[in-house]
Amino acid sequence: MRAMAFGEAALWRPGAESAGQSLPRPSLAGHSSTVRALPGPSLAGQSAALLRAVASGRQAAASEVDILIEAESGTGKEVLARMIHQGSSRRGRPFVAVNCSAVPEALLESELFGHAKGAYTGANAAQAGQIESAQGGTLLLDEIGEMPLHLQPKLLRVLQERELRRLGENRNIQVDIRVVATTNRSLAGMVREGLFRADLYYRLNVIALTLPPLRERREDIPLLAEHFLERYAPGRGLRLAGEFLERLCEHSWPGNVRELENSIRRAVALSPGEEITAELQPGLFEAASLAKGEAGGSGGIEGLHSGAPHPGVLHPGMKIHDMERTLLEKTLAATGGNRSRAAVLLGISLRTVRNKIREYGLPPRGAYGAD
Repeated sequence: MRAMAFGEAALWRPGAESAGQSLPRPSLAGHSSTVRALPGPSLAGQSAALLRAVASGRQAAASEVDILIEAESGTGKEVLARMIHQGSSRRGRPFVAVNCSAVPEALLESELFGHAKGAYTGANAAQAGQIESAQGGTLLLDEIGEMPLHLQPKLLRVLQERELRRLGENRNIQVDIRVVATTNRSLAGMVREGLFRADLYYRLNVIALTLPPLRERREDIPLLAEHFLERYAPGRGLRLAGEFLERLCEHSWPGNVRELENSIRRAVALSPGEEITAELQPGLFEAASLAKGEAGGSGGIEGLHSGAPHPGVLHPGMKIHDMERTLLEKTLAATGGNRSRAAVLLGISLRTVRNKIREYGLPPRGAYGAD
C-alpha cells in the first residue's frame, strides 16, 4: 500500500470550489496525480490537527480582514498564506512576500514603503515599495516579530488607514491590500516584554491561525515522506523501508516539515540501491537533537565527551522525551522561570512551553525566583 499524493491528502485546494470540482477525501489507500499536476499551493495530511487548521484557513480566506499565523518554523506558514490568497477574492492579483528577518534593518523601511528620488545616498530614482507592489492583492509579512520597533508605527498606519508615505515624500498613497503576517514567536509574549507594539499586535490579530508542529501530526509523516521521495527521486523506483518509516515517525522533528524534506532529500542522495533503510542513513536523526542540545550550555555538545551519562546532560542514545525535558528545565532555570523568555529562546510558542511544563510536571514559576 502506498501513500497518496501530496495534493490528494489536502482537505482544501484553493480554486477547486470555484471551478466546481469535488474536493478529495483524505485516505491512506488512495492515489492520484503527482504534485506537479496540482494547481496552486496545498498542505498534505489527514491528521485532525492539520484538518482543523486548514478548515480555519479556508474560512479566513473568505473574509477580507488581516490574518496572523503563529506557528513553529518549518510548519508551512507561507504555504498556508498562499492558500489563503488563492482561496480569496484577491486570487489573480499580486501575492507579495517580505521576510522581515532577511532584509537588513537599514533597508527594510525602503523595501516596504518605497522611497523618493534622493531620499538617501544612492536613491537615484523613485521606487515603489513592496506594499505598493501588492496593490489589489495580498502582502505576506513573514516573521513579523523581527520588524524593528521604530517601523511598527508606520505599518500600523498602513493597516488602519490603508495608506502609506514613501521615504522622503510628503504625499500619501492609498493602497488596497490584505495583510497576512506570520511569526514563529509568541507576539503576545513579546508585547509583555516590550519587544513588540501592543496596538500593532491587536491590529494584526483580527483572525489568528496556527499550524501544528509535525510531532503533533505523526500520522502525516508517511504521506509527506512519500511525497518528498517522489519529488527528489522521480523515476528511480526508490522505496522507503518499513523500519526507516518507523524511525521517521519516532523522531521529534524540531525543524518540522522542512527538516523532514531535507532528510528525505539527503536519504535519496545517499541511497545506492532501491530501498532506503535506516542502516544506510547514519546520523540522519541525530543532527537536530545535537543542535538542540547546544542551547543547553554545558549540557550541550560538551556533555557528549564527558564519559558516562548523568542526569541533566545530553548524551547519545538519550530518549527524545528526556532530552526535551532537560532542555526545557535548563532554559527555564536560565530565564528565572520566565516562560515568555523561554519560549523566545527555544523558538516555540508560549502555549507549547506551558503545555510541556504540565506534561513534564516541572516546578511552578516561584521555584525559579522572579518570573
